[in-house]
Amino acid sequence: MKQTNEFVLGQRWLSDTEPDLGLGIVADTDHRSVTLDFSAIDESRRYAKDSAPLSRLILKPGDNVSLGRVEVEVCDVIHASNGTVIYDIKMPDGEHRPLPEALLPDTLSMNRPLDRLLSGQFDACQWFYLKQQSLQLLGQAEASGLMGLCSARADLIPHQLYIADEVAQRFAPRVMLADEVGLGKTIEAGLIMQQQLVSGLSSRILIVVPDPLLHQWLVEMLRRFNLQFSLLDKERCEALVASGEHNPFSSAQLVLCPLSLFTDYPEYIKSAEAASWDLCIVDEAHHIELADLQDNERQHDELNQQSNKPSPGDQQSSLNNAYQALSRLAAATKGLLLLTATPEQLGHKNHFALLRLLDPARFTDFDSFVAEQARFREIAAQIKALAGNQNSTQQNSEAIQSLLDQHGTGRILFRNTRRVLSGFPKRLLQAWPLPAATEPPPAVSAEEQSDEHDIGLAHDPRVRWLSQWLTDTANNPELRQQKILLICAQDELAVALEKHLRLKVGVRSSVFHRHMSLLERDRAAAYFAAEENAARILVCSEIGSEGRNFQFCRHLVLFDLPLNPELLEQRIGRLDRIGQKHDIQIHVPYSLGSRQEVLFHWYHSALNAFNQVAPAAYRLYQEVRDELPQHLDSPDPQSPALREFLSSAAARNQALQHMLEQGRDQLLERNSFNAERAADLLQHIAAFEADCTPEPWLRNVLDSYAVFYDDNSDGSINIVPSEDMLLPVFPGLPEEGFEACFQRRQALVREDRAFLSWQHPMITGAMDLVLETHQGKAAVSAFNPYAHSVGSKTADHADITWPAPAAPLILECLFRLKVSAPAHLQMAKYLPATSITLNMTLNANDHIKAITHNLAQQRSCLQVPDKAAALEQLQTHQKLLMNLLAKAAELAAAQCKQITAEAGKTMLSSQTAEIKRLMALKQRNPNIRQEEIDYLKEQTLALHQCLGKAEAELIAVHVILRG
Repeated sequence: MKQTNEFVLGQRWLSDTEPDLGLGIVADTDHRSVTLDFSAIDESRRYAKDSAPLSRLILKPGDNVSLGRVEVEVCDVIHASNGTVIYDIKMPDGEHRPLPEALLPDTLSMNRPLDRLLSGQFDACQWFYLKQQSLQLLGQAEASGLMGLCSARADLIPHQLYIADEVAQRFAPRVMLADEVGLGKTIEAGLIMQQQLVSGLSSRILIVVPDPLLHQWLVEMLRRFNLQFSLLDKERCEALVASGEHNPFSSAQLVLCPLSLFTDYPEYIKSAEAASWDLCIVDEAHHIELADLQDNERQHDELNQQSNKPSPGDQQSSLNNAYQALSRLAAATKGLLLLTATPEQLGHKNHFALLRLLDPARFTDFDSFVAEQARFREIAAQIKALAGNQNSTQQNSEAIQSLLDQHGTGRILFRNTRRVLSGFPKRLLQAWPLPAATEPPPAVSAEEQSDEHDIGLAHDPRVRWLSQWLTDTANNPELRQQKILLICAQDELAVALEKHLRLKVGVRSSVFHRHMSLLERDRAAAYFAAEENAARILVCSEIGSEGRNFQFCRHLVLFDLPLNPELLEQRIGRLDRIGQKHDIQIHVPYSLGSRQEVLFHWYHSALNAFNQVAPAAYRLYQEVRDELPQHLDSPDPQSPALREFLSSAAARNQALQHMLEQGRDQLLERNSFNAERAADLLQHIAAFEADCTPEPWLRNVLDSYAVFYDDNSDGSINIVPSEDMLLPVFPGLPEEGFEACFQRRQALVREDRAFLSWQHPMITGAMDLVLETHQGKAAVSAFNPYAHSVGSKTADHADITWPAPAAPLILECLFRLKVSAPAHLQMAKYLPATSITLNMTLNANDHIKAITHNLAQQRSCLQVPDKAAALEQLQTHQKLLMNLLAKAAELAAAQCKQITAEAGKTMLSSQTAEIKRLMALKQRNPNIRQEEIDYLKEQTLALHQCLGKAEAELIAVHVILRG
């Protein structure tokens, strides 16, 4: 290969800065500029001759070139008198032909490191070391196995992590998550999902939720887990079909849809069935109204026998039940997560019916299921006796675990309750009975129509109370320093109320409602969460009780009360969560003699729902759904009928709670949380986040690509695109830039900032960018021991010497262990991203050797060389480079064999132990699926075969020339 400074029509050149342009041809030239046509992309580029970032491409004898489907070999290079070259090529049949360089394929590029090196397409050493750093960091992260569990914008809650870790490691998990309200089932499902995506066990996921929760799930998955789900409703499905999409459910990997899509339009069930899901998640499964159990069983069997699509009339009759729709989805997906209320709230038949969705072959007969559950009480008594033994030994602990392994639903059902966990605050009710409004809102003129709602607020006794309470600092001076969350039902009311407080009362406030964009909500939440110049009160519509957690706030104002007790618990649950460090003050203002007063007494006197979680509330609400509205429509708090209703409801609530307590599955609670394992997991995550944070690496990447960023005083960072960026678009960076942070605690408080965890699109995109692009595949440096002393007052360089006294250069080779394995095999568990760096040179006897000298310590002595001079030296020492690289490849192959052999031993030991464990458990617990054991056996064989084909792939070279 030869470098020339003359541009001649017909010559072929490569772009140093845009290698993906392919091979360019000189189309025009004058005394100042040169124009190249890049036919591969049908574009032209004009460069200044003196500073053109171009490298002349001249192939060498022995190079292979693809001409269409024919592979030819370059035998000789003939330099023509006009400045171009003609290649003598050998065809597959042995015939020799001339090939002018102008006829080289336009898509030709120098992808291999050595080709790029010898063609002059080399970079500064920083790009080589950036590849090396990236591969090492990725290997460290993959080896942890924690990237999916610790990348969510969520607190690290022990019971959530325990469940997520336990379930996410399984192939096609089919479990029910039935934690008590407020314990974070959505977070658990998100952690399981993200870990399965990271590990490769899942790639296609369907989430089915009730219609009111559709937006909440969409936002939660994006904001907490950086997962962009495609929302499919009737309109979107029709639009996709109209655009030519045969199956709308095949249009995306991650899909979110309302349950009503299947109940109202049963024709879409078959489309969803055919889309081949790795995991299906169903939220609020306990709200599915089940028909008679035997009828469900009959219809379930009929549906399984159907091979053809039924007629529309038959569809409507057989699939008008949501349970039947989910039966078909459950049968068509590999993994299934059901998010539901605690089992005893469902009633035995409903609970059994949901278990059938998880494993219809296991749960076939209701009477047998009831009898089996009764037998588990004997096991619970044995465990209680062993656990209560003051002389408890390791033998007792093993006996307890053995008994737990026999628990029928312990492996497929997880439920935690507040009685088992700790860290919850007290709830303190502050009731504010207020006199009813005595004056109707005044009439308004046409000019005042826009403020009509606000004028009405001025006569609302709750608003007058709120204004006085917020400004009465004399009686409650601490209130001025404390945050207040207010939740009301309607968006319009929230907007008007916040405006009234801000403009008429003079209180710093923020508003939160469903018509705001995600960014607007994040900013509103951040304004409320800030410590200085921040809002004292955040006014939320009902969406305020969906998905946002405000543990830093201790005052909750329930401006109105919902009819559904689950909705009330969701509102209180925004503050009453693990991590809340203060008792919660629940303020309930209501007008005397109003509908709201009746609701207050219903919740307080009958359900005691303000002071504690009321596990039987929803079930009782279902029982009185016809009677309660009668008292609300004609509110008379003093009527004997209402007092009798409340007294009867309170007694029924106590009876239901007693029944639930007696029905508590204590074996299930023991199986659902292991504090010791959770603590160990937390410790590993803390160590991983401390040792393997992506922050310094990302800063290095941003510096390398000239992406502008600056630091805030609190440790966060502002990242914005700049005109000097080396890329038109940087991965994961919006056009307007963003504020970001690396610390979980800050990410939870400032939700307007991006959380740059391992699964953030900027981190994953930047990692792919560095490892997969051409930049850094070949690098050249000149060694100068005095380079680092420029500007320094000292010049002690005695310890800085050329590490290879007998050689003109050192070749650094970066290899990556390449294993072609499907993602679902989880190869990273045993062989994470692995790099091998070898430094090759000559010894005094001109023998090739690998040196162990730490070149990184002398990186300050490496300078960017003159390109023409460096290329001349490379061509002079081309044979030496080839020999050094061949020896490096030999050594890397030997290391690859050793590393994969160790990985194979570890894999075989781990997989075999897990297979034996599950096979032993299967003898005692019928919930161990044979499918899971079979998968482990197949996985073990496939992993062994893939490891046997591992090879060391050269991904970058760095030549250090002796200066």
